Amino acid sequence: MRSRFFVVGLAAVASLGFAAPVAAQGDTLRIGHYAMPAQFGMPYGTLGSNGAFPLHSVFDALVYVDTKGNAAPGLAISWEAIDENTWVFKLRPGVKYHNGVPFNAAAIVANLDAVNNDEVIKIQQVSRQLRGIPSARAIDDLTVEFKTDKPDPILPRRLAIMRPHEPGAWADMGPKEFGRHPIGTGSYKISEWSQEKIVGTAHTEGWRPPKIANLLILDLPEPSARVQALNSGQIDIAWTVRPDQRSVIEAAGNKVVMSGTNNTLNLMLRHRDENSPVSDVRVRQALNYAFNKQQFIDTVLGGITVPSGQPTAPGMGGYFADIKPYPYDPEKAKALLAEAGYPDGFDMMAAIVVVVGDFKDTMQAMSADLKKVGVNLELQVVSIPDFVKRVLTIVPWKGDAFSMMYEGYPSSDLARPMNTHSCLVRFAGREPHTCFEEIMPAVNAMNTTFDPVKREGFQREVAQFYHDNATAIFSHVIVQVDGLSGALQNYELVNRVVNFHELEFTN
Repeated sequence: MRSRFFVVGLAAVASLGFAAPVAAQGDTLRIGHYAMPAQFGMPYGTLGSNGAFPLHSVFDALVYVDTKGNAAPGLAISWEAIDENTWVFKLRPGVKYHNGVPFNAAAIVANLDAVNNDEVIKIQQVSRQLRGIPSARAIDDLTVEFKTDKPDPILPRRLAIMRPHEPGAWADMGPKEFGRHPIGTGSYKISEWSQEKIVGTAHTEGWRPPKIANLLILDLPEPSARVQALNSGQIDIAWTVRPDQRSVIEAAGNKVVMSGTNNTLNLMLRHRDENSPVSDVRVRQALNYAFNKQQFIDTVLGGITVPSGQPTAPGMGGYFADIKPYPYDPEKAKALLAEAGYPDGFDMMAAIVVVVGDFKDTMQAMSADLKKVGVNLELQVVSIPDFVKRVLTIVPWKGDAFSMMYEGYPSSDLARPMNTHSCLVRFAGREPHTCFEEIMPAVNAMNTTFDPVKREGFQREVAQFYHDNATAIFSHVIVQVDGLSGALQNYELVNRVVNFHELEFTN
């Protein structure tokens, strides 16, 4: 299937309303994206990189998390825990929204109120990561106090997911219109947001205006289409390309930037389905022993990353280097399968998303290795919107497994994947896909303990449990691979945030 956009080269660009070629280089930053967020410019609508990448061009975060997992200033410039349930944040002075409205403590209070009470916002993915902050109050124009219902030792890092919208514009436009014309404080203000393209211009009165005047993000679902568009000069950034496309990109005079992430790629096992073989821990462990992760990394990914065996990545809080990935041992896999009552293997089905980087290659390699121990893994490709509906239990799951990441965005801490992959997900009628009640005391203690030594002990207990119980077929730590025009300078992607304000073209 070919991309909706890159069907006939430059003619397709014209079909989107732009005469070929697309804007002169230097005037417009042109980006090919693998999938637009389903909720358009809804600031609290998505955690995934498909949404985070473009949303951070429009919205600044309250706090950023750097490459070492530390909280760094954003719209907030400092913070302090007054007690275990009270934090005070000082805000950056002189910041304006795209519509000229000043950003201040009252705006933060309104955003948190929306997260907790707005019928559209409170059900969104990001909002669920901000549960447990029942109130905020403005102490003065640039000082805001947050109250948590339980002690929260990593609240500053959790608030990196808060991308404050302009409350008045939200009230005036309503959710649907605001999503098409979002108003934040970020480097670009948006004139159009659709499933085909995002068009923006520089927020020249912002606190960090961009050096490139215009922004154009185009929907290019296929990696090959993004690379072709980059190499033919139609775009300047191809987000999320395949590692094996590096030589093609560089041969055209362009470049590849590899960025570390806080995410691991896995095939999540639906252990709570009592009718599935993967409800048996011996089967789950066998599937891990059957997958030759290192060979896949070396041969397909070019050795750019490392295998995974726990729900965190190196550099995250709660990662332990001595919790080793499962080694490749097909004989042990067969023995465990026989012990569990499956000496001849079994059939299983997994729902997978394949538009992102190396997802498809990983799942195909996994399927091939499992077949060697008698397990026939059928891969059912689903779209991102369909996948999200399943994760949110809007539609029921089918099959035994699904592709998904253990994500560290935005907090870079083990508490983050536990918000998605533990019994904590049980709320508002939603049942979690991963839930082991016996580890929840340690999860809850990890989430509420301020003492760093004690907290690390709880983190170790949780990480070891997820490894030993083989909650997924662990694969590898994800490395973000992006293609860039040879003329584009200063590109960085840290924790799903692109430094839009620093990008520029060489003359």
